[in-house]
Amino acid sequence: MENPIKSIYQWQVDAGNASREYDDFLESSFQIEEALEGHDLYELNLFLHGPEYTNKVSAKELSRSIVENCYTKQPISEVDRLDKACDAIVFAIGSIAKLGLNAQQIQQALIIVNNANKAKLGCPRDEHGKLLKPLDFDEKYAPEPKLQALLDSRNK
Repeated sequence: MENPIKSIYQWQVDAGNASREYDDFLESSFQIEEALEGHDLYELNLFLHGPEYTNKVSAKELSRSIVENCYTKQPISEVDRLDKACDAIVFAIGSIAKLGLNAQQIQQALIIVNNANKAKLGCPRDEHGKLLKPLDFDEKYAPEPKLQALLDSRNK
């Protein structure tokens, strides 16, 4: 089986992300954005912006707002950056294990998602440097059907 860590690292290199300067603000906001996806963000939006702000916001917008409201602008040590990133991986693998996937299936899930990410190579970036999805991403590259098949194989 393909090594998912090597594959994800190579994608980061190919996307030009590995050579970019580390940005504490962006790295934190990207982690928060992923954690917020799929949740009803109405209450959090009210907390951050007050009741007068009625626009529906995305996980991406809220994650930036959260970090902006608590960002110290003081650099975080490289050791703390590495620890934070490793802890995110540990928690993510724990979350996937709680879905009933074993170690090999977790590796397969990572490969599925990373293969979908490869479709973003060469696409434009947003204002924060994050690669955007191609217009045909949902029809051609979306990882969800393959992830669903992997989840369906848990009990077999």
